[in-house]
Amino acid sequence: MPLAISNASDTVRRDLKTLEGGFVEARRLTYGEKLQRRAMVSGMKFQSQRGKKDFEGEMQLVNEHATIFDFKNCIINHNLEKPGADGEPVKMDLTNVADIRLLDPRVGEEIDTFLGELNNFDEDDDEGN
Repeated sequence: MPLAISNASDTVRRDLKTLEGGFVEARRLTYGEKLQRRAMVSGMKFQSQRGKKDFEGEMQLVNEHATIFDFKNCIINHNLEKPGADGEPVKMDLTNVADIRLLDPRVGEEIDTFLGELNNFDEDDDEGN
């Protein structure tokens, strides 16, 4: 019988177009992680059905939490750096919200798109409606 479990050692490497020489290696979320992510986003959307201004602000927060969840759980390896305390480059910690927020927006968007493609979130959301 075929194994139906996620293999965390199966990764996909993406060379970044927005940062010459940069790469990200990521894994797919397990089904349990996808359920956790979906529940997190759905719960926040449900709570956001108040005034329009509240809704827009909370939706931005929902998107940020989902993106951080993906970065923390999917990215296995990368070669992205930032200046260290002494000015020397150090590897970014993409499980750290502060480091994620430091990313060049083009690089961050490219990684976010890659993780979305890897996990087929758009396709899953359409099926759930």
